[in-house]
Amino acid sequence: MVFEKYAQYYDLLYKDKDYQKETEYILSLLKKYHPESEKILEFGSGSGIHGRLLANAGLKVSGIERSQQMIDLGLSTRKKGDIQNTNFSCTKGDCTSIFIGDYFDAVISIFHVLSYQTSDEKVIAMLKNAHRQMNQGGIFIFDYWYAPAVWHVGPTLRVKRVSNNQLAITRIAEPEYFREQNIVQVNYQTFVEDLKSSHISEIKETHEMRAFETDEIEKFAYQTGFTLLHSEEWVTGHTSSKETWGVCTVLQKN
Repeated sequence: MVFEKYAQYYDLLYKDKDYQKETEYILSLLKKYHPESEKILEFGSGSGIHGRLLANAGLKVSGIERSQQMIDLGLSTRKKGDIQNTNFSCTKGDCTSIFIGDYFDAVISIFHVLSYQTSDEKVIAMLKNAHRQMNQGGIFIFDYWYAPAVWHVGPTLRVKRVSNNQLAITRIAEPEYFREQNIVQVNYQTFVEDLKSSHISEIKETHEMRAFETDEIEKFAYQTGFTLLHSEEWVTGHTSSKETWGVCTVLQKN
């Protein structure tokens, strides 16, 4: 399962990710397209950082995450007494199928969860599952890899190094891509050094990702009972271009 082996190192690997800024961006989209939103369903909660920040902003957030290791990581890092403890919860399950309830004002799915749905069938299942769990007129906010940029910029080998006072991590991401299918297969090789013992362990995982064209998203929206309201560059709000790797789309339930 994706993230299973290095879930315990996930937050360190993404310590440079601006969760607060991304959460404020999501809040701005909710305010613009569905300002009465109170109950939110999140597909792919990960360790729950976005969900807890949204909860601290006053929303009631129910998360779905298929990795128990990621859920456990979130439980181990949450702070006692925070409002997040009552306004955010997370259930183990697959976002293409698990049903929580049919009363949500909005569904969100960020950090490219849609791009992990590499077949048409999985994409449609994910959108249908969002549709059946939201109120009439509710919105679905999600981001994904944007195909024109992926093939213009091109996936490249990347090396990331992070550390704290206990661990030093080096992660190598080597992509293979299949343009006809809009699929990128990213092979991760991660070395984790325990700074106290100097022991180094190795973790290997492969993530298969799909990039999407705007007209594909619109087609899937139509097939699953949504209307496409808006698409833009993730966080910046700029118009999508061949330089825009991540795009955010807002759909509304018909």
